[in-house]
Amino acid sequence: MPYAHSEDARSIRVALGNLLRRRREEAERSLSELAEAADLSPAYLSELERGLKDVSSERLLAIARALEIPVAELYLDLARSLGSQEAMEQRRSWPEDPRLQLRIATQNLRPQALRSVAHFSLYLAATQAAPTRRRIGFTVDP
Repeated sequence: MPYAHSEDARSIRVALGNLLRRRREEAERSLSELAEAADLSPAYLSELERGLKDVSSERLLAIARALEIPVAELYLDLARSLGSQEAMEQRRSWPEDPRLQLRIATQNLRPQALRSVAHFSLYLAATQAAPTRRRIGFTVDP
């Protein structure tokens, strides 16, 4: 089984820390808010995000729950960031069914992001003129 390119402890801590910071910022949560929701100290969470501390599986699970994402998603994102070929291949597999594609594409979006997309779609629909329709049929000369 091929290993990821960067598999030393420091690079894994840094990659996980970057991932946690990105996810926290995407959720529009402050460091203090997330730390409180995960029952951690803000200082500890800050050290995690900077790659200075290791995290136990219990604490990582608490962070994932506070972010309202499955912990498996964090592990998969970590594998991708470390260069795992299997994780990269899994992301490339895309179903043919458009409804399933939509479900997969939106499952990781926050409700606010989905609302923004919906509002923008409504804006586009309201501001674009309806295309003129050509009449199809016969004309009769008088």
